[in-house]
Amino acid sequence: MSGFNSKINKRDLTLEELGFLESEMLKKMKSKDAAWGLWAGLHFFGAHRFYTEDYKYGSAMFLSIMLPLIAIIFLFFTDTVNLLFYISLCLIVCSLLWSWIDAFFLNSRLNQFNETVEQTILENIRENRNA
Repeated sequence: MSGFNSKINKRDLTLEELGFLESEMLKKMKSKDAAWGLWAGLHFFGAHRFYTEDYKYGSAMFLSIMLPLIAIIFLFFTDTVNLLFYISLCLIVCSLLWSWIDAFFLNSRLNQFNETVEQTILENIRENRNA
């Protein structure tokens, strides 16, 4: 029963289990090309964060660009430029800097996500073996 609590190694899988692992990984893993495409086109909205299922930071990135943008548009229509305009402009610049700095960590976040998915699938295989 000591094998029940141990982690399963990919080398110990049968051909059927390897096939299951590969098919599930193809369904659930995240592509670096897609993530970088989303970052290149929609980085300021946090689209790459939503793609990697990091909804908390994705929402924060989205709101940090949209709220100041809405405030600036509103201020332009009311023909007022006041402190709120400059604060909103500063927030937009900071949000864009955040998204550019975030690019340096995109590959490692994708690798970590895919490793977590693989470990979850391996856990399912281990549970099915012991069932």
